[in-house]
Amino acid sequence: MSERAGHPAAESLRALLGGSAGSLKIFPLPEVVVFPGAPAPFHLFEPRYRAMAEDALAGDRLMAVATLRSPADASQARAPVHPIACAGFIEADERLADGRYNVLLRGVARVRLVEELLSTGRPYREFRVEVLEDVYPPGGPPALAAQVSTLERCVLELARRSEAESGERDLAEAAARMRVPGRLADAVAAALVSDTGSRLDILGELDVGRRLDRVVDEVAALLVGSQDDGGEPFASA
Repeated sequence: MSERAGHPAAESLRALLGGSAGSLKIFPLPEVVVFPGAPAPFHLFEPRYRAMAEDALAGDRLMAVATLRSPADASQARAPVHPIACAGFIEADERLADGRYNVLLRGVARVRLVEELLSTGRPYREFRVEVLEDVYPPGGPPALAAQVSTLERCVLELARRSEAESGERDLAEAAARMRVPGRLADAVAAALVSDTGSRLDILGELDVGRRLDRVVDEVAALLVGSQDDGGEPFASA
């Protein structure tokens, strides 16, 4: 794939979208939830999504992954989607000889799908969106230090119980280097939470404290599962 160095921060994303008048290309998928900061590879083969990739690559390289409300509606032209999606930047791309694309999308920011634009003349869907911000308590990120520590310890314990080649070990090392609570919660959720409904709930949670608590609950459930498989109990401090 050809690569594009770097990606816009949320502030640049707002500027690219042009505020409330902006539009964003939407890639609606069943049971797929992308998180800010996380990479997501896609193979685009339908004509409408080939066109979307071509236009994105010729322009701002932005698109959002939106989750269909019902997988059964995937064949519908304008199937209902969940209102919170993840806007991302195409970091790398490969155009195949037959016109298909492989792209690597990096999540940038949560967005609310405000209004679908119906008269664009393009085969893919576009929405006017609102870029959403993380919400911190009055004390800011330092006020969440205890919750961050709990999540870090849970991930480290899960890694300790995992096989040496498991991705949990890499995640544990990455988590230990993270200092932004919202980014930590998103990175752990992207890597360890598999249930679509749970991922959607976490994506839609703007309150970072509550998001951390939700992700801790998910990782704790994995720890309980590993204990049931013969692992040691996790002692909280």
